[in-house]
Amino acid sequence: MTIRDELDAINGGMARALAEQDAKRFASYYTDDARMLSHGQPIIRGRAGIEAEVRDWVTNGPLTLRFETGDVIVDGSLVVDVGRIISPSGRSKYVVIYQRQPDGSLKIAVDAGSSDGPSSTSAEGGRRLSRTPLGHRADAVPRGLDSGS
Repeated sequence: MTIRDELDAINGGMARALAEQDAKRFASYYTDDARMLSHGQPIIRGRAGIEAEVRDWVTNGPLTLRFETGDVIVDGSLVVDVGRIISPSGRSKYVVIYQRQPDGSLKIAVDAGSSDGPSSTSAEGGRRLSRTPLGHRADAVPRGLDSGS
């Protein structure tokens, strides 16, 4: 399995977790001490904090997002994915830093996203997306999930 295949599998699993409103599964892709950075919001630290944030995102229903792996940079145990988030309301972008774990899996250590447009809400129930995975915050969603984060 190539690194790109691993990233595609992780991105697909994260998208399914959002669609199924499963914040715990979504957060399982992060390291225990991960950081999530969203536009206009304080840094969210730790898997538990990320899980709580994602739970807020999916409170009003499932999210329909697709994460697309873009440029990939590999350096030792670190893998950087500069990719895109596709939602019914538009496109956003993200930078995710993965860390190779002792068991060989990749987990997200840093997740940051930003939107491609001026809007501050998305078609996803009016939730502001700042990512992360898509954009998260203020009623947000992860990794710069909307077009206005």
